[in-house]
Amino acid sequence: MIRYGVLVALAATLAARPLVAQDARTRIGVGPVVARPLGSLGQYLSSAYGAGGFVEFGPADRALVLRIDASFVRFPQRTSARPFRGVQPVFITTGSQIFAAVAGPELRAGLGRVRVSVSAGGGFASSTNTGAVTGIAAPDRFSGATTFGDLTLAYTGAAGLGVALREGAAPVWLDLSTRYVGTGPTRWVREGNIPVGYVSGVYLKPTQSPTRLVAFQLSVSVGVPR
Repeated sequence: MIRYGVLVALAATLAARPLVAQDARTRIGVGPVVARPLGSLGQYLSSAYGAGGFVEFGPADRALVLRIDASFVRFPQRTSARPFRGVQPVFITTGSQIFAAVAGPELRAGLGRVRVSVSAGGGFASSTNTGAVTGIAAPDRFSGATTFGDLTLAYTGAAGLGVALREGAAPVWLDLSTRYVGTGPTRWVREGNIPVGYVSGVYLKPTQSPTRLVAFQLSVSVGVPR
């Protein structure tokens, strides 16, 4: 009798394993990103545009999963004219871009084909900022570019809304998320920074401040059975 019970339990366990494997999924999404700077950066930088993606690890019906996000955004180049030593104007062209990658828990709740979520995480951000200077009368004398690169820690919090477009073994979702991203102090070459001197090139005095962004992302994601 005991042996029969053990065999039944073993058969039930083996039969249940494929169902668990089918239920466990990895969800992968990608889509465009629009980011708006906050604080002092928002006073002289316009919105940035780029792309982002995410991966969720955990069963499709689980409320708490692990989420990894990565995004790359670039601010449009801007050019301003500034006087230099009262002789002639120089033109300063600035450009900036940020790559960020964060990971953390995501809490999900669903009602039918609609699902809401909140997440938080930490990671790193890589910022690259360039200021290029050119002159009018003597372009060789007033020409050069300075690039500042900073690698800092990053933290994030987000809220999202998902709508199922297709169900089944590989469900497809349309996701809309709003994400706050903050980083450590970063050097920025802003429009209007004045050249402070030159020897063999032109030197710019960057503005240093923490980076805070609000990013909006529209993604299409696909669930992959494991």
